[in-house]
Amino acid sequence: MRSLAQLLAAIALMLTSAVPSAQPRFGLSPEAYAVFNRWMLASCIGGDEQALAASLRQYPQPLTKAFQQAITTGPSAAELASVRSGAEQRYANRQKFPLSEFRIEGVSPEDLARFNRVSRQQYVDDQVRRYTAGYRSNAVAGLGVIASPEARAQLERIARNSRDPLAPAAREALKSNR
Repeated sequence: MRSLAQLLAAIALMLTSAVPSAQPRFGLSPEAYAVFNRWMLASCIGGDEQALAASLRQYPQPLTKAFQQAITTGPSAAELASVRSGAEQRYANRQKFPLSEFRIEGVSPEDLARFNRVSRQQYVDDQVRRYTAGYRSNAVAGLGVIASPEARAQLERIARNSRDPLAPAAREALKSNR
């Protein structure tokens, strides 16, 4: 009887522990997180920008906070690990391609030599850096779409800081909602 009680207590502990870990990032509801995630992973080649922007405006308060946190914290460790893994695979595939067996036009020999000198670590780090910059830029653009007073205030702070790499994106986001 005692072991059954211990087993039930262990199961109850596991179930209650699993609930908080299943929470979407930034404390968003599952619906708001789905919109947030679609926006953060979108590129400008999507085609459904208007529908996605309208979806953002359905959750202005929670998404404003989430975008502000995304600007500060960047992608999650899991997202960065996924990007890193993908970049390592692309680098491995790139190394298998025999450039010397093809005539390549429109690229200088110096550029080809520079391409061949990039190490795995340099390539992967560059891809992670680019992803992080894009992620944070998407958060800035999201604030621009929401355009609440709190979102605009954040964009104005970023835009005024000439040393912030997001300043141009913030200025553009402010322009688009005048």
